[in-house]
This record gives sequence, C-alpha cells and structure tokens, in this order.
Amino acid sequence: MPLRRQTFHPVKTDPILACMGSVRAIAVPQGSLLARFGGAEDYRDAFCREVEGAVSLEQFIARFYASAAFRPELLLLGVIGRGASTAEIGALARGVSDRLAVWRVVERTDTPSSSGAVGQKRSEILLHSKDSGTASWLAVEPSQSGTRLLFGSWVGKVGQSGWRHMLRPHRLYSRVLLAGC
Repeated sequence: MPLRRQTFHPVKTDPILACMGSVRAIAVPQGSLLARFGGAEDYRDAFCREVEGAVSLEQFIARFYASAAFRPELLLLGVIGRGASTAEIGALARGVSDRLAVWRVVERTDTPSSSGAVGQKRSEILLHSKDSGTASWLAVEPSQSGTRLLFGSWVGKVGQSGWRHMLRPHRLYSRVLLAGC
C-alpha cells in the first residue's frame, strides 16, 4: 500500500498562548504593595507585559478578572458559593467595592494625573485571601511604548502550607492570566 502524502494545515494560534511570549518574570518591584506585604520569608513573584497605549488600573482590573483566562477560576469559586459577577468585577475595578469573591482589598493606590489619565507613577492594588493564605497584586505603570501591566502573587508560610509543590504550575498559570487580559 503506497503511503499518501499528508497535507498539513496551519493551526490557528490561540491568542492567549501567542501573548505568553510577551509575558516575562521580573523581580518584585521595591516599594510596591506586594514587596511590603507579609514577612521577608514569604514567597512572592511578579510578571510583566508591555502593551501599547495608556491603560488605567481600573481598565486592567476589569480586563484581568473578566478575561477568558480567569473565567475557569471564577466558575470554580462559583461552585463553592464564592464566585463573582461582572457587576462585582466592575465595582472592584472602579474602586466602589473592596472585595471580589474570596479576596479583600488590602490597599489600593491610583495615581491619576490632572487630565484623568494614568500619572507617571505606578498604580496598584493588593487583594488578600485569608482562606488560602495568598494575595494577588495588579499594577500599571507608564512605559516608553505605552503601559507596563504587572501581576504578582504572595504566599504566606509557603514551606508549611503545601504551596511549595504548586509553585511551578502557579507560575505558568500567572503567565497565562497576564497574557489573557
């Protein structure tokens, strides 16, 4: 039986996976809400993605938590009665609410300029989940090409919590989340 020649068709690239190459791990910025939270021995990570144009903290929060990449986590939280609606995401993004699902706002710093656009400083929010002993950090800061989107995590007592075994998949998931918004 002769072998038939196969024709390979290009596969459409998933936009989230395509953007993952633009997400890079960075050192936790000194003086950030993430750097100041918890103890020196706690685990922290940070990731960065550059995007064109000006992006406010409000816009970043709304896009991050409403993204297709984050939707599975929201669905799982919904199963245990701790999900969040689009309206609740919007309220957090606008600064009207201090909670979302299992997270509570620890601190938020918005630095608008007099024109209402993002100022020359970093704007950031830190949300803590007491249930999981984790915190999430989102920040925006101006860059030469537009805006630098920053996302990071904190895990308290990582050596005692079992989180140590989850760090590798967690770092990949963090990249997917940042690429997906």
